[in-house]
Amino acid sequence: MMPKRRIERTPWYNLLSNPDYAEDFNYIGAYVEEREKLIKDGDANEGNDCEQSDIVLVLLNLGNIPDVVVQSFDFAPGF
Repeated sequence: MMPKRRIERTPWYNLLSNPDYAEDFNYIGAYVEEREKLIKDGDANEGNDCEQSDIVLVLLNLGNIPDVVVQSFDFAPGF
């Protein structure tokens, strides 16, 4: 579906501000209390549940992160 209007006069647009995109990416923001209870990440380690949602934010902003930081980032559990 094509948007009816384009985004103008804003220095940035947070894709995850749109609830439809947040749902599509299974993103649950850090502002949600006890969000770890809502996130199912598929492993038995209960201490890393929020990583599933946090990595979405990192990957969506990957183009804005300096190359030197991205190259040193380990995209693995426990990031």
